[in-house]
Amino acid sequence: MNQAQPVFDSHVHVYPDAIGPRVVAQLGTVMREPVSYDGTRAGLLTAMAAAGIAGALNAPVATRPDQVVSVNTWAAAHNRWPMLSLGSVHPDFPDVESELRRIRTLGLHGIKLHPEYQAFTPDEPRLEPVWRACRELGLPVLMHAGNDWGFQPPCRATPAAIARVVRAWPGLTLIAAHFGGFELWDDVERELVGLPVFLDTSFAVKFAPDEQFVRMVRRHGAARVLFATDAPWQDQAATLAAFRRLPLTPDEQRAILWENAARCLNLPRLPGVQDDREMS
Repeated sequence: MNQAQPVFDSHVHVYPDAIGPRVVAQLGTVMREPVSYDGTRAGLLTAMAAAGIAGALNAPVATRPDQVVSVNTWAAAHNRWPMLSLGSVHPDFPDVESELRRIRTLGLHGIKLHPEYQAFTPDEPRLEPVWRACRELGLPVLMHAGNDWGFQPPCRATPAAIARVVRAWPGLTLIAAHFGGFELWDDVERELVGLPVFLDTSFAVKFAPDEQFVRMVRRHGAARVLFATDAPWQDQAATLAAFRRLPLTPDEQRAILWENAARCLNLPRLPGVQDDREMS
């Protein structure tokens, strides 16, 4: 049966209405692309409707330990379809395990970590409680990977460091943003491709060479790739159009645009939509 498949954006950013426009204006000064909405939930939903995107995953970051509880409480209050949300912890939060249990109880879909804003390297010992608890609780971890325009290289989350985490923590559901390492595509191909880690496509569809992107999808396995835009830092409609122009098969596109996120993030089953959970 040939049923229409929806699109899920596995990496977006939304902030409280009182600060969203200001945060986007400030961070937008380091971006090399125009921002696509004002950082609010309403702005995101308008952008999603224009792009034909059915759902999205908000990825908040607690940049200080004292932000963790309030970030997660706010995220949980706005964690409803079509904008689901992750939580966040900070490596220096005094009781990471307890907060991760609360994140799960709140119904959040995992956590977001950012090695640059939170000043850690993925394979350092102080991250071990985070990896251990997330694995035990079944919480996916979306982590920024590679360079960030707001920080000077070298980056903390190199593909090699991420690969060490993947090997050290089997069973952890880790999503390496920006296709495993923004602007470090050769290193990703050498260090990460083929390992049991999800790669999201944010900032890779446009910035990675098309031939290399397609080759990496096929070497890694389309079943471990998630469509993502990092909106508002990229335009959802333009990114989705660029993705659909890539020479991927219909099965590869369906998996990346919806089915993998449905499985990894336990998305709601939408009426009239068949996904791979129903075909297994």
